[in-house]
Amino acid sequence: MRRRAATPPPSLTRGSTGWRRAGRPALIPLAALAATTMLAQGDQSSLAQAVSGIQHQFHVSDQLLGLIPFCMAICGGIGAIPIGVLADRHRRTWLLAAVCAIWAAAMGAGVLAAGFVVLFAARMVAGAAEGTPPVSISLLSDYFPVRRRSEAMGIYQAGAIAGAALGLVGGGVAVQLGGWQWAFWIWVPIGLLVAAWFLFLPEPSRGDQDAAFEATVGTAVGTAAGAPAAAAGTEVHEAADLAASGLISLPEPRRSGLDRAGQLGAGQLGAGQLGALRELLRIPTMWFGTLFFTVSQLLLNGLSFWGVEYFKRVHHLGPAAAGGFATVLGAGSAVGILTGGMLADRLLRRGYVNARVYVAAFGAIGATLVLVPAFASTKLAVSAPLLFVGGVLLTLPIAPAEALCTDVVLPELRGRGAMIRQIVRTGSWAGPYLIGLISDLIAPNTALGLRWAIVTACPFYALGGLIMLGAARYYPRDIAYVIAHSRRASAAPAAGSGPAA
Repeated sequence: MRRRAATPPPSLTRGSTGWRRAGRPALIPLAALAATTMLAQGDQSSLAQAVSGIQHQFHVSDQLLGLIPFCMAICGGIGAIPIGVLADRHRRTWLLAAVCAIWAAAMGAGVLAAGFVVLFAARMVAGAAEGTPPVSISLLSDYFPVRRRSEAMGIYQAGAIAGAALGLVGGGVAVQLGGWQWAFWIWVPIGLLVAAWFLFLPEPSRGDQDAAFEATVGTAVGTAAGAPAAAAGTEVHEAADLAASGLISLPEPRRSGLDRAGQLGAGQLGAGQLGALRELLRIPTMWFGTLFFTVSQLLLNGLSFWGVEYFKRVHHLGPAAAGGFATVLGAGSAVGILTGGMLADRLLRRGYVNARVYVAAFGAIGATLVLVPAFASTKLAVSAPLLFVGGVLLTLPIAPAEALCTDVVLPELRGRGAMIRQIVRTGSWAGPYLIGLISDLIAPNTALGLRWAIVTACPFYALGGLIMLGAARYYPRDIAYVIAHSRRASAAPAAGSGPAA
């Protein structure tokens, strides 16, 4: 890693620029946003607990069951299209309230399914309603400062860990007491409560966090070069500290076709949907990050579906015990998802411009090295500690990679950018189907087949890490472009406020 400075400036401390600057009220919306990932992952974990019951009642194979989460992800990608467009145009908090209410209704419909076709259809509606990341990521970027984006993203993604734990443990107990349907029933009231929560949340202004930070960073750089300062106050001093630290010692920003057409000079995107798509296609960092998620999460999504069944078949545990041991992996995941965001942001503040790239890449490679022996072992005493460490490394890359993909997209395009990323990342939900297919090829519906199918899928995570390393070449100039754009957008109103000629 190339370091930009030896010592972080004293103003970049948690007390002065961290959560206090974001404000206590921002933590409440962050908890609500984390609740949306809790619902989506809780649904997947509860489905994992219901696998045996569904298989017994409807007589379906591992391969067909593994197709459910993949098709749900396809529906989520389709659902993300209108959700992402609406996120850039309308009140996002109310949009999330409506989508969460639809999700709760679909969960209830799945419980009442009399046949596999009806259950499958209800699962698809629930999957479409889980296409909320474009809205959530857009809101999160407007609630929190840029330098804390990885940390906030880590807390947002940690909701998935909470959902997994509730789905695995609570769903396991519910299945043992009332049957597989109760794995879904427990989520209906929770989904309705989350929907009601969003009705009362404030809607933040778009791009204010980027303007407050990146525009004043541009001012500090201009001042250092002899240009007149265009702003004053605490943020300018903070920007000067960042300039002194070398954090913004970035290359010349890339050029955009929209810039050359004069469509982004004042921060307003007037190019329509086609122009927005062209701009998003010109961001190599975002595409490296998207490919990283698509490839690496073949394993992560496969484990979210087959993890409980692995403990049942390989280690002969009941539903509740299997869910409990699966939380060992979940406990490590909780540590990893929070640590990854904090580590990447701390390195960024110390001057490592590509910190988010390297934390994501090396975490993914390390996870593979630990998880292969963890799943290959048939001894629980060996697997459990390795799964905890593997869980830490498995989720270490998530928050930095999500923040990285958001950093390089203009504020006006973040809803649609997250929409496109979600559509492409739908491919990662082939993981459960792929593991089920390999399991059937080795030894259908057996511990041997499932165990070696999971081991075979582990290297996908390392492959994703290698892909992420390619972003190191492009991230500095891509984020430099966002900084330059935000600087122009901030300067345009100031120039227009002077006396008329």
